Formats: sequence, C-alpha cells, structure tokens
Amino acid sequence: MTGDHLVDVADLSGVWIWAEFYQEELAQVKPGMAVSITTSALPGEVLTGKIALVDPFINEMKRTGRVRIEVANPDFKLRPEMYVDVELAVDRGEALTVPFGAVLPTGKHHIVFVDKGGGKLEPRFIEVAGKSGDVYAVTSGLQEGERVVASANFLIDAESKVQGALKSW
Repeated sequence: MTGDHLVDVADLSGVWIWAEFYQEELAQVKPGMAVSITTSALPGEVLTGKIALVDPFINEMKRTGRVRIEVANPDFKLRPEMYVDVELAVDRGEALTVPFGAVLPTGKHHIVFVDKGGGKLEPRFIEVAGKSGDVYAVTSGLQEGERVVASANFLIDAESKVQGALKSW
C-alpha cells in the first residue's frame, strides 16, 4: 500500500552490544574500558570493543545492570540479535584468597573452618572484599599459609550443631 514502511537501512560497520553484569561487579565497570568479545558463530575469533555507557538502573529480577559496548564491525561479522560472550579484565591487585566452597555465608558473617592439625578444625569469622570467579578475597580473619576446609562445610557445620545439642541434653 502507498505509504507503508518497506525497509530499514542500517549501517552495521559499528554496532552496540548490550552486556549484563551482576550488581556486585558494576562498581568495577567504567566507560572507556576495553573488552574482548567472542561468539560461537565466529569460532577462534576475538573482537574488541569499549564500554560506552553503564546503565544506572538494575534489573530487579536478575540483579544485573546493563552495559553498552561499542564495537567496530568493518567486515559485518556481527549481526543484530547475535549472542556473544564479553570478557572484561580488571586488575584487582594481590590479595589472600580462599575457594568459594570454603566460605560458609551466614548472612552477617562469613565462616571458614581452619585445619588445626590432628583432625581438629577451628571455625573462624573472616571478612571478604568480594568474589572474583571462584574465589573470595579475604581482608581479615586468616593468615597466609593457614589451611581451610574447601568443601562440605555445611556437613561440618551441621555436625557441630548436633554435637552442641547432644552436650546440652
């Protein structure tokens, strides 16, 4: 029909990618930071882009914030609605870390079980600076070289509660 919309012409030589970061990660994400982009549609290729905008709103269901990344696309390899993976490298310096599975979060506190030798464990409150990948950065409560239980902490916690209950009987 006369006046109907027929076609959209878009310049895809430069594209935007909208990526989502967890709310805990957003404080480290700044405009101008470089990112690496991969997609299963282009195996073995790594594209680069820069963060242009950090959306100030959080998705309340996913607890994520959106980030707009600008990418040069001169060969038109990236197309609208493609899925991509975005990797952002952040230098957080050096820190004492423990595996994610070693930490028992209780709401207000984080607890680890320190190996005291001879089959004895000591529960210890620790302060963490945040999670990065599969480790927590520890700011206090542990010393370098101390060994912590890395898995099955919930079983140790449950057993200690049972033993405490039996003593009070």
